[in-house]
Amino acid sequence: MSDEVIIRELVGPDQTMTIFPLYSQVSRLSEAVVCQRLSAMFAQSNYRCIAAYIDERMVGASGFWTGAQLWCGKYVEADNVVVDSALRSQGIGGKMMAWIEAEAERIECAAIRTAMVLGRERTHQFYARNGYFDDGLLMVKALSRGAAEFPEYVSQQV
Repeated sequence: MSDEVIIRELVGPDQTMTIFPLYSQVSRLSEAVVCQRLSAMFAQSNYRCIAAYIDERMVGASGFWTGAQLWCGKYVEADNVVVDSALRSQGIGGKMMAWIEAEAERIECAAIRTAMVLGRERTHQFYARNGYFDDGLLMVKALSRGAAEFPEYVSQQV
């Protein structure tokens, strides 16, 4: 087995669904829900996905969005960076982020960003090692449709 990591872009929801076995290591979402959400994400025309392979085995995946905001202009946001649990801390995530960053440069973005869940210290350290800075706090509130899936984000206000 080669140790060379190859990054490939996955095209469309069907090809991107090949990430499901890997993604299921970090999520409890069903295959049907992941498929439905990926289809909706691709329909917005600003979502793309890459996968990392060693030989022909998928060992990592990450989506990313392009957008524009007043504060920074055009940007890329990495979304759901996942590396096979048996291969973490071997540079695969860094190679995927480098690919996304190079693509962001190629399409003339001013910034790249990512959101992460608080309390995931290894994830925080990974992004810091890769040159990312804490620059805000993402606030989340679950609406009625999301209350069951995200009980931690349901307002306790009376």
